[in-house]
Amino acid sequence: MSISDPLVVMGGGPSLKIEHFRLVGDLDTIGMNGAYRYYYKTGWWPRYFCCFDENVTKNHAKEWKAMIEDPDVPIERFFFLRHLSDSPRLQQVHLHGTRVGQFSTEFKTFGYGGNTGANACQVGICLGYKKILLIGIDCNYKKEVVDGAARAPGNTLKMVETPDHNVNYFIPDYQQEGDVFNYPQADKFHRPAWRALAKWAPTVGVEIINCGVESTLECFPRSTLEEEVAEAKEE
Repeated sequence: MSISDPLVVMGGGPSLKIEHFRLVGDLDTIGMNGAYRYYYKTGWWPRYFCCFDENVTKNHAKEWKAMIEDPDVPIERFFFLRHLSDSPRLQQVHLHGTRVGQFSTEFKTFGYGGNTGANACQVGICLGYKKILLIGIDCNYKKEVVDGAARAPGNTLKMVETPDHNVNYFIPDYQQEGDVFNYPQADKFHRPAWRALAKWAPTVGVEIINCGVESTLECFPRSTLEEEVAEAKEE
């Protein structure tokens, strides 16, 4: 499988704008979590797709199995914690360790990481990418309990209705009625993982740039997606 730098890691935060899907053009991309709903609506698809959250995977398992096995979905490879399908497009990933901030350059020793976005970067590094662009990785939950959500057992939240607007994500129906997901714990799983990744990535020759204008993540060099896409096209 041939790859071409950079890899664009597309999170779900508000700094990801609809125009960015057109802007990335033919660049390699990896999407995650609830963004697949947007892909079905628009017909835009990333090269890769992943989730490293057990609760979110359990919640979307049926839909993701169908997506993996749908020949009309052009995603090349899926990366999940569970064996959702026998399709060769799926790679089940086993996490090694239990400490937030553990990463690896090989799938056989894939680190715990800490959150899906950071582990999407780890996937890219294991695949061989040396430059990664972040967009929609905001690390900024404007509301821990969004409209339409209610507390549920096991430190989770459940959507009791689909909101008209979701301040935490780039589309209003990113989370829909019936969805179950973890209560946001940015200071426990998100910021520490990203800070650790920012320190570790350069030691393995990987450059990570944050292109999210609204992102509060300050541990990576900043740029804009427009500038980075233009530079990639020049190369």
